[in-house]
Amino acid sequence: MTTIFEGEILSQAGLLRRRRDAGMEQATRAAASWRDVTHVVVAARGSSDNAATFFQYLAGQEVGLLVALAAPSLYESGVAIGLEGAGVLAISQSGRTPGLARVLEQGRDQGRPTVIITNDPSSPLALGPSTLIDLGAGPERAIASSKTFSTTWQALAQLVSALKGLPVEGLDELADVVERTALWALAASLPTGLLNSPGGLTVVGRGVGYAVAREIALKVREVTGIRAEAFSAADYLHGPSGADGESSTALLVVTAELTGEIAEGVLASCRQRAMRTVVIRSSAGQRCACDEEIVIDERLANWALGLAQVVVGQVLSLRIGEVRGRPIDTSPGLSKVTLTA
Repeated sequence: MTTIFEGEILSQAGLLRRRRDAGMEQATRAAASWRDVTHVVVAARGSSDNAATFFQYLAGQEVGLLVALAAPSLYESGVAIGLEGAGVLAISQSGRTPGLARVLEQGRDQGRPTVIITNDPSSPLALGPSTLIDLGAGPERAIASSKTFSTTWQALAQLVSALKGLPVEGLDELADVVERTALWALAASLPTGLLNSPGGLTVVGRGVGYAVAREIALKVREVTGIRAEAFSAADYLHGPSGADGESSTALLVVTAELTGEIAEGVLASCRQRAMRTVVIRSSAGQRCACDEEIVIDERLANWALGLAQVVVGQVLSLRIGEVRGRPIDTSPGLSKVTLTA
């Protein structure tokens, strides 16, 4: 093991096991505070914003709950943003992102129940009068987040379970899945050559897979320095695919929401532009017509597959960064705390 980042990738399963029971108790308290809400507004930045996108899909799929993503800068404009009927959630790994504080304050000023998910229960946001969900991941020493993201994913799935009144499928097995996936990915021969693309990497997904695509693109950009971006499948086919070409690569994230017809449409569009293509899917999915597949040999609940794919994305970022000679643990230009709204 040569980097802190790799060690933190490997630590994720143990942390998921460690916080499972306490996290579920905290999620149950948070769900109880939202008993009468009609929708949830989530404030987050960076990787936490990608986790919020996951929550938006999972809460809609499992309990029919509308989840809206806040634009924190609006809450600093001096105009009260109407939050009638809303539960308010802030996700901040550090608990020190100033832009999120105002969203929570407006929620409390309007008598709305607020919840904070953070990795630092002594942080300014956590010490406010909100129901706390503690990630319990310990200090994250690599600048690019890994273990705080996976524990946030688990915390949000627990929150959906508490809102539903039943565990979402696969929740108890999540730590084992993450452990097997991390060990396999770190030992596997992954298509780093195809993904180490001079023309950039485009990551495409749908539903939960879109949240995965966003997090993988962010990790690749942070750790490797490759210009990586993410799109939903529909948005990508609507026009942005025309900007890609033969020096670029597409990584297609296949989850249950991405039908074979849509997947083939994305891959066909990429082939027309002479792009290289890589697909990441589970062994339960159908084979795709692409240059290379990354097949996770698991049959998983869709939301849990998403986290397994993120873990593979973390390892891809590590391996590509190593090939490119990047300083993996310091990620030049990246800050651990978002200081603006």
